[in-house]
Amino acid sequence: MQRGNAGFWKIFIGLAAGGILLIVLVVVFRPVARTGAVAYAQSNLRTAAEAAERLAAEEGSLAAASRPRLELDPAVSDLLLIDPDQASNDSEVVSVSARKEAWTGSARADTGECFWIRVLPSGETVLGTGTDCSGDEAALAEPNGWPEP
Repeated sequence: MQRGNAGFWKIFIGLAAGGILLIVLVVVFRPVARTGAVAYAQSNLRTAAEAAERLAAEEGSLAAASRPRLELDPAVSDLLLIDPDQASNDSEVVSVSARKEAWTGSARADTGECFWIRVLPSGETVLGTGTDCSGDEAALAEPNGWPEP
């Protein structure tokens, strides 16, 4: 009695087609995932910057918007604020530098890109990207804007 291998080929072709479909879906939707990750990090930075501006308006100086003071603001309760000498490693981790000259926050998106936002005493907001995602480094960085997600 001789056995055929038709069953093997049916399963193999089904698995191969499923694998190819999975690869196509990953390639097609990867830019969407990047866009979401970048937008999430930028949104968190804007939220922290708005909280810093409110606190600075109350206290009269951007230096008042330090990490310990910002942590009391319910608007940033979903974020982990860290000291300016520490580098962010996540979209929800914001490294904060508060000085009278400027308030700066930086966060690393899930894509690995680092974004920062700086609020000046005039109320102007400056945006940039960098490699070291600490508030101290971002406070000294030249503005280069945020690329479109």
